[in-house]
Amino acid sequence: MARVLHYRLYGLPEHRLEQVHEQFDALAGVRAWRCAQPWIASSQSRGLFEMEYFRHLKNEIGPRLSAAGFVKMAGDETDALIITIFMRDLSEEYGTSTSILDEDHPIAKLRHLDFRFGRLPSGHSLEDVLAKRPVIKKVEGERILFYPPAFRLHSMSPPSAEWAYALYGIRAYAPTLLEAEQEALKILKGFGHLGA
Repeated sequence: MARVLHYRLYGLPEHRLEQVHEQFDALAGVRAWRCAQPWIASSQSRGLFEMEYFRHLKNEIGPRLSAAGFVKMAGDETDALIITIFMRDLSEEYGTSTSILDEDHPIAKLRHLDFRFGRLPSGHSLEDVLAKRPVIKKVEGERILFYPPAFRLHSMSPPSAEWAYALYGIRAYAPTLLEAEQEALKILKGFGHLGA
């Protein structure tokens, strides 16, 4: 059975839901997803599946639930990480709570993540949790490594404020994971043309 990533928003004012739907639409179109494109259901959804999904989940969770969705993962941790960062950013932007449920995540402590005002319940940032190792994405047989901002290449190096990425012996930086991924894919495509 495919791994499923569930995400939820809590305590969001009704008048903000339209903007959240627009933000999910924008996220869905900003990159190629290996998993299904992220989507959201709320009281403002008009599709039958989305309305029923949200109604059943709201009956189960209660009135605090404002919006929810899920995606079936297709073996790309970058997809899961981008959705996680996006949910963290929504929590910070709207000053509310979000959660991500990923029962099959290979790292047990990342199977359930809650964000309040953009922070984990411990008060740490998401990057503090991610700083231990790079995220590896395989594309066309090549490995692209993405390093979170708090990652330190060696114990004496200062943490960077940006995401680092590395491929073909090249290391560069970008402000966000999405931008780092886009730049790395451009480099990969460029090297592909050189080798052709």
